[in-house]
Amino acid sequence: LSKHLPLTQYNNNSNNKTMSISSINRRMWSTKFTAAFRCRLPIVSAPMAGVSGGLLAACVCKAGGLGMIAAGHFQDVSKLEKEIQIFREEMNDMPTTTDTTAEKESQSQQQKSSDLSIGFIGFSALSTPNGWKDYEYILKHHRPKAVQFFAPSIILQPKDGISNVQLAHEYNSKFIAQVGSMSEAKEAIRHKVDAIICKGSEAGGHGLRRELGSSTMALASQVSKMTNIPVLAAGGIVNGKHLASALCVCDGASIGTRFWASKESIGNPVLQQELIKDNSCDDVVRTTVFDQIQNELSTIKWPHPYHSVGALRNQTSLEWEGKTAQELHSAIDKTDLLDEYKSAQKASDPRVVCILSGEGVGEIGSVEGAYDVTLRIEEEAIESINRLHSLCN
Repeated sequence: LSKHLPLTQYNNNSNNKTMSISSINRRMWSTKFTAAFRCRLPIVSAPMAGVSGGLLAACVCKAGGLGMIAAGHFQDVSKLEKEIQIFREEMNDMPTTTDTTAEKESQSQQQKSSDLSIGFIGFSALSTPNGWKDYEYILKHHRPKAVQFFAPSIILQPKDGISNVQLAHEYNSKFIAQVGSMSEAKEAIRHKVDAIICKGSEAGGHGLRRELGSSTMALASQVSKMTNIPVLAAGGIVNGKHLASALCVCDGASIGTRFWASKESIGNPVLQQELIKDNSCDDVVRTTVFDQIQNELSTIKWPHPYHSVGALRNQTSLEWEGKTAQELHSAIDKTDLLDEYKSAQKASDPRVVCILSGEGVGEIGSVEGAYDVTLRIEEEAIESINRLHSLCN
């Protein structure tokens, strides 16, 4: 663990909950990820569609991580650009160093503008020629530091065979591939991605069906063994103890549910409150039930093998989990199930609708600011690493 120990002293006034970014002498963490992506911390906030906007991403960046904006299905460029603008405005409020020479100030402003990172859902974002044009437009006009793709992570343009990885590299953007299996990781490595996020079956949100995927730590550890590029773990990671565990097998962590339960989240606030109730890992299920229902209601349908979600158990999952797809589709065709589900969506009824969540939700107790969440994860990771170090003495 010594190679991951921070290099400089960390001073934090725990009584100041709204501490300014310039008031902390932070440690510089040393992992392959922090070196490659010029981050202070080996932490990524996951680009959760409908949750991760510009303000959330900026707060994570200010704390030292890599905050990502979700482009999601990428059907509305203007909507994404609004979040990019929010991100830039928030980053411009970031205090600069006390050395206000023109050169130092220019470097600081350049760093702020280069922190922009965006995540895309592959099967829908690049499903049309216009999608590819819009992707290139974002790369060309906004110059993100990094882009992340998932479901799938690697896509080839039908016309000339150029990949989404190559196009990102043409505009000097780093490419992060999120994978759920060793086979997906091997494909990402062949396409020369800059980092891999290993999303395990403990994770919230869409991912490989449980029988096709792997657990977080096993996948991250085995992918790390076969490549020298940075590897991050994703799935069930919500605090510093979990980050320290991830650093034993790879180079950092991508965190979703903990930031879903943040003040800057743009997700449904009624459903968000369900994340901080008396939950445990037993209250999370990876299931295809919600996608079977929601695919009937949406013009964008999640395809095999990504049509499963990590979500909180509720009446819907309990009623249909374990029953066959044919039984559920029969109910969709012959009963009012879809109408009832649509009504529940409008009412934000947590007993019925899908609430995405990873298995770490049981260790989330409140909705807090993403900046403070990130710094607390760092503090907890340091405590855990130091505790482990003391066990060897």
